[in-house]
Amino acid sequence: MIVHDHTPAGAFADGNVMMANRAQARHAMLVDGFRHVIADSAVLLLGAGDGRWCYSFAAAGALRVVGVEPNAELVAQFGNQPELGLRERIELRCADPVAEAAGEAAAERRHDVIALMDVLEGRADLDHLFRALAQLEPKLVIGDGLFAVTQEPMLLLDGARRPMPGHAGLRLVPSRGAIALLARRSGFDIDWIDWRAIAGAARSGISDYYQAGTQCRASFTLIPQE
Repeated sequence: MIVHDHTPAGAFADGNVMMANRAQARHAMLVDGFRHVIADSAVLLLGAGDGRWCYSFAAAGALRVVGVEPNAELVAQFGNQPELGLRERIELRCADPVAEAAGEAAAERRHDVIALMDVLEGRADLDHLFRALAQLEPKLVIGDGLFAVTQEPMLLLDGARRPMPGHAGLRLVPSRGAIALLARRSGFDIDWIDWRAIAGAARSGISDYYQAGTQCRASFTLIPQE
């Protein structure tokens, strides 16, 4: 099993144990729990980072993984990842995730599984993204990121956790209600992944999934409405 993570600043104080626990917990909740769908599938991964998530989906049985990452520095690090006999299944593109999803839809390509890793934050074009997701006709969409903790459909304007060129230190954070509304309008049923299933010491390193306040990291799945 391949485990990894891009850990946000402040998610834990220090220690390799906490880092490893975070990586394993996220892998278990976001990949292992969906192996029955991922196996023998084509995966489109938006927010691929340096390609480690691509390896995770390939190791879970995906036949092809197309990763999309807008940060060229992270894409350049893909070559540093271990081969592990999986690289021939992976294509990592440096491009805007929303534009790439729209391009795939316009080309009438299909992806069985779509993963959205930290690509919903900071965007005002989420309706465009969700319409593209529907056109790609996935069996499953897995999403993970930071959300405003309210059922009201809104975008919360807040100070950025990290510098974002051209954004003057501000970011847009979609609410859980906004994601639910966009899902319904695009023909998906939404289910929020229950991180409460992890308890006690096993939560070491993943405190951002349980934090109090107006925002909290969370995960969801989308499946096409019948």
